[in-house]
Amino acid sequence: MMRWTDRMTSLVLLRKRMTQWRYSAHPLFVLLMIAAAIVGLLPQALLLFVVVFLHEMGHAVAAELHGCKVKKVTLLPFGGVAELEYGAMGFRPRVEASIAVAGPAVNLLLIGISVLLSGNIHMIEFARELFDLNLWILLFNLLPALPLDGGRILRAIRSREIGYELATREAFRMAFWASGAALLLGLASLATGRPHLGALMLGVFLLLSALGGRRRVRVETMQFLTQRTALTQARNHPVLSLAVSKDSLLRDVAIRCSPDRYILLYVLDTDGRVMGIIDESEVLQAAFRGDWLLRVGDLLRQLT
Repeated sequence: MMRWTDRMTSLVLLRKRMTQWRYSAHPLFVLLMIAAAIVGLLPQALLLFVVVFLHEMGHAVAAELHGCKVKKVTLLPFGGVAELEYGAMGFRPRVEASIAVAGPAVNLLLIGISVLLSGNIHMIEFARELFDLNLWILLFNLLPALPLDGGRILRAIRSREIGYELATREAFRMAFWASGAALLLGLASLATGRPHLGALMLGVFLLLSALGGRRRVRVETMQFLTQRTALTQARNHPVLSLAVSKDSLLRDVAIRCSPDRYILLYVLDTDGRVMGIIDESEVLQAAFRGDWLLRVGDLLRQLT
């Protein structure tokens, strides 16, 4: 009885929180809706609006269930962005991946509904449109490129191995490649006289998002490292051992810090022998003193 009561209370609180969220539409989304209305595709555009809205609500609800307060929900042509309160997610890969998966999961559910509706002769056309639209949004959002859901899942996985900043940069590089492919497809469709506006808009959106996101990478890294220095429980994370040359710069080591791994550095001399061990807390202390360009071997000598 207590569990049921707790769940009902959580649902009431969630419903209250949803009324406090701010909602908006990206200019590209508004442009797409206007273009659809002009060419007589308003019903399809409205269906897109509903599907995209439900997709983004999946993200937002998942974020709230993980204790991450949502400030704003913005609709994009092929998905959306749930803006969280500053530091709400806390650079937790599992949480980021869970929230990212929630949107495509909604599309997968809608695909299942469309299959059920296709059994009704009066709903076949609608079911086909619903299926195609959700399949397109599902596949697009699972591309391993930031800021798409697939990019966030990729970063969550890769950050454990190569660190938060390097994983973020890798996901943005994928966005540039995907943008280039989409733009080439769009331009090729124009050349053949069968323009594919969706590909062009996709390419522009990914390009602008990747350019803007890449400029913020170093700031996000500093926020992440600042949080790491404040988390004493970081020592309870699984240990990631790295062998680095004594001539490696502290900056290049610091960006290897992972959200749920604790780093131990084995410092090697020119002959490959271990000179000593430095742990993550010592690296971060030196980094926040401003010694970003200090060599790891020099830091080891200071510590010993």
